[in-house]
Amino acid sequence: MITQKELREKWGIDAGQLSRMVKRGMPLTSESDAQRWRLANQKRVSKSQIARTPSPTSSEPLKESDAESYKSKTSLGRLNRAKQAEVVAYSLVVTAANSKNPVAMRAAVQGWGEAKKRVAEAEMEHARWEEVSRVTVRMGEVQEWITKWHGAIRSLLDALPSSLAARANPSDPECAKQAIQDGINQIFVTIQKAEGAFK
Repeated sequence: MITQKELREKWGIDAGQLSRMVKRGMPLTSESDAQRWRLANQKRVSKSQIARTPSPTSSEPLKESDAESYKSKTSLGRLNRAKQAEVVAYSLVVTAANSKNPVAMRAAVQGWGEAKKRVAEAEMEHARWEEVSRVTVRMGEVQEWITKWHGAIRSLLDALPSSLAARANPSDPECAKQAIQDGINQIFVTIQKAEGAFK
């Protein structure tokens, strides 16, 4: 997701204009999605507008953080460059469509298809890097950890009434045991409602 504020800063347009574009259907799922919509929904795309599309090769200076992300030799840098190349490739499709040039259109569509493949490959490479470096963890591992620790906590809570009853009320340990058990049962009910655990 990307916010309208981030797009205003990146594109250098005013809030009102951007708000109108969103109302007309521009997605905010990512900058590249928003850029594709913007290019596809302009009545006429001029060479100067395409030149203003932010890219590593554009004459428009990038913000320092953006510039560094494009220069990076990491998988994230390659992913950022691939995404930007895909946006530029799509702008060429729009330009060819507007000029009604079938030869240019065929080449542009082919180039855009290749750019999309590079994005998919870069996304997979970056996802693998995040998993190997433990930036992200597979869902199966997370579920295994949750089951393990929830099971251990459940065992401790199950044993609590018997282990504490005599100390909590030496004169009537059964009464204390029941009170503690009632409290634990309430904890289980709350957890089950919240996340379906301890079932």
